[in-house]
Amino acid sequence: MPPDHRSLSRRGFVALGAGVAAVPLLPRPATAAGTRYGDPVAYRSIHTGRPPDPAAVLLGGPGFEVHADGVGDDTAAVQAALDEASRRGQANGLGDILLGARDFPKGDGGGVVLVPAGTYRLTSRVTVPDSVRVIGYGAKRPLFVLGAHTPGYADGIPREMFGFLRRPVGGPVSYANNDTFGSALVNLDLRIEPGNPDALAVRFGGAQLCILQDLDIEVGEGLAGIDHNANLIQRVRVFGGEVGFQAYAASAGWQTTLLDCRFEGQRTAAVTMFNDAKLTVVRAVVARTPRGFASFPGQWQHLYIEDSHFDAVTDAVAVLNDSTSIPGAENDLIRLANQLTLLNCTTTATETLLLRAQSGTRTSGPGSGIVRELTYGLRVESALSADESRRDGVYLSDTRGVTGERIRAMLRTDAAPPPPVEDWVSVADVAERMGRAIGQGADDLAVFQAAVDRHDTVFVPIGRYHLSGTLALRTRSRLIGLHPRQTWLRTVDAHPNFSDPDRPRALLSTPYGGRNHISGLGLDTAERTPGAVSLLWRSGPGSQLSDLTTQFVKWHPEGAAETGNPGYTYRGRHKHSIWVRGGGGTFANIWSANGWSDNGFLVENTAVPSRLYELSIEHHELREVVLRNVVGWDFLGLQTEDHIHGWRSRAVELDRCRDLLFANSVLFRVATVLGPHPYAMSVRDSRRITLRGNRGYRDKTPEFTQWGAAVTDARSQRHVPEPEFTLIEIEGGR
Repeated sequence: MPPDHRSLSRRGFVALGAGVAAVPLLPRPATAAGTRYGDPVAYRSIHTGRPPDPAAVLLGGPGFEVHADGVGDDTAAVQAALDEASRRGQANGLGDILLGARDFPKGDGGGVVLVPAGTYRLTSRVTVPDSVRVIGYGAKRPLFVLGAHTPGYADGIPREMFGFLRRPVGGPVSYANNDTFGSALVNLDLRIEPGNPDALAVRFGGAQLCILQDLDIEVGEGLAGIDHNANLIQRVRVFGGEVGFQAYAASAGWQTTLLDCRFEGQRTAAVTMFNDAKLTVVRAVVARTPRGFASFPGQWQHLYIEDSHFDAVTDAVAVLNDSTSIPGAENDLIRLANQLTLLNCTTTATETLLLRAQSGTRTSGPGSGIVRELTYGLRVESALSADESRRDGVYLSDTRGVTGERIRAMLRTDAAPPPPVEDWVSVADVAERMGRAIGQGADDLAVFQAAVDRHDTVFVPIGRYHLSGTLALRTRSRLIGLHPRQTWLRTVDAHPNFSDPDRPRALLSTPYGGRNHISGLGLDTAERTPGAVSLLWRSGPGSQLSDLTTQFVKWHPEGAAETGNPGYTYRGRHKHSIWVRGGGGTFANIWSANGWSDNGFLVENTAVPSRLYELSIEHHELREVVLRNVVGWDFLGLQTEDHIHGWRSRAVELDRCRDLLFANSVLFRVATVLGPHPYAMSVRDSRRITLRGNRGYRDKTPEFTQWGAAVTDARSQRHVPEPEFTLIEIEGGR
């Protein structure tokens, strides 16, 4: 078992709220936060039927019998099911980065536990091993309950119901960290009953592909709903508690995106931030609490909030430290790292938008109205031009008055849940009808192509499937998996179809203008495939690509010394990793780390309006993200990373683009990188480019880990030198 969570005592936690008037415990209302305005998001069970995956562990099945009545203790059975999923999981050879890394032996592969509807009583912590996903199903979501006055949850030390772990076989057990990938709780409800004042519902954590999705968390008298953070928190509602979400920086310092979440009735704050949590918040509702987002003393924050509503937030929407008060603030890089953006938000019965803790300075809003823009930090306007100007501090543009229809329209989501399980057709069933076996190492393309040709929604069970050519989806095709690090489509290695880099060929492709949905898959282009593309995406508006990963390998020069990191055991070459050509839609929780491809994320020749949430693009030789002739794309929570040999790699390259937004980006340089780079982003013949919030500086070997400039114009060579900023507007921005 991991050590008890001791990073913050209950006394220290409550001290964060000092000076806020006491608020009585608010029972969960009959209607949740935002619904008095007609919440447009449906919070319901997204899997009403059982997903047809034979490799998943079934809670309640043989060996994992449960009471499921809310009375009997189901803790041991739940833990046994999670441990079994971890034991039986398989890791992809090029996707498993644990082998030998950081002196850890190879970890378990991970897996899936399916939980049917019922009420499961817990009496102690349940640990979620690395890369295990717990997925509920049923007309009503399964409910996990921490019974009233459970021993161990009133001792003055915070303790969770579910704790995410990093657990290598034979190695030390620890909480989830930067070697944790793909863990999740999906389609479940959690409830903390009275008499558990130190209870946390979930101790979250991880580096990539980790999710909390479709959860209702009732904290009541407990401490917090979510503690620590990882990548994506989506369609999660938290009711009551001292706070809703106790946020820290995700491993290894990445952003966390909150998408379509609701917080209501917290006694101190909806969200507290204990170090630079780098929260990207989109379409949230925060209601009936003293504070929305509150920073711990002495910390800077990269906080970006968009299209969100604040109702009866009595003290302040955001409580941040004065930038000049942060330790080390005499260094402009540290001072400018304290960043706040509120963009296109609404308020009702909420007076103060920003409270700066040390000075007590309050920035008031319209009370009930529209906050078009509020920023705190450095603004660089008319950047890369002769009229470039700078200003620091608070900027506010707001309007009094707001209607319910305006709030509903703002909260309307573009990130839909997967299609109903009842519509899924398993590719394994198609194979059986064809008299074929799949996932045995032979070529599976014919079966997969037959499945997508005959059925609109195809489910891919856990396994590894080899394809000798492109799996081409139809206009309405939807391809669904449950776990991207357990469900791999892999190129037949050295196949001639993937041999010509001048005629690149995709492992998986969608048609122009398609309305496609792909989620829960891993794409592996093998090794000897110089013409391979992981994914060619040409789908149109209304399409969605989510919860997807590529093989994990790092580019490195010939003769590079072995580091013990498995990413360096591979040498190959691929044309592209993820290639968007003429398409768009909604993208969420994607990890592209196929380091031997020419780039990690290439977008060309498209004006399809698109929104991208929580993209991680890493470890390529020269370029991570490349956009050519792209119009109307929003990147919210883009993260890039070089590596020890990746010092030549720029983060973003723009050519002939316009009307782009990059919000709360983390353009990361590792401490071991071997050299400097003059800029993070290059811009050529592009206009109306807006960068809102950025993390581009590290204090370790800063001569290498600080970008020479945030952005450079490739033609004029003008540049913005500050790697930390709240806003850069290029030719008007948007």
